[in-house]
Amino acid sequence: MLDEGVVMMPGISNADVTQIDVAREVLGGRLVSVQDQLSPAFRSSWGELEHRTKLGLAFLPRSPLGSIANAKGLTARHSAFQQAADEAGTSVYRVTPTWELAPVPVVIPITGASRSASLRGSAAAADLELAADQFALLSV
Repeated sequence: MLDEGVVMMPGISNADVTQIDVAREVLGGRLVSVQDQLSPAFRSSWGELEHRTKLGLAFLPRSPLGSIANAKGLTARHSAFQQAADEAGTSVYRVTPTWELAPVPVVIPITGASRSASLRGSAAAADLELAADQFALLSV
């Protein structure tokens, strides 16, 4: 389908470094993105971020708030995100995607939302900058 032009920009999901390299080989170097879960509670994707960045692949983190079911309790379980939001005068729905955007040049968070305020907060993440000490605190 890629060779026929049906698929223009192939991506994969839930891949470790070895699987990313295999996909690039199979696709003749035409892989453009990798989707994986990333949230304050699920950070194991950080290991692949450096590799994706080196290869110039976009990263599509899903469930940045830990899923709709867990978003409500985000601040209770990860108080640093509320602290950063308070310092920035914004919400955790804006700080969390900002934290995901910070370390990589091409990130497209798949936030999902059940409330319009949450969606607007997530969309505004691109305009928020975290101070180095805030990013370090969130990344612990």
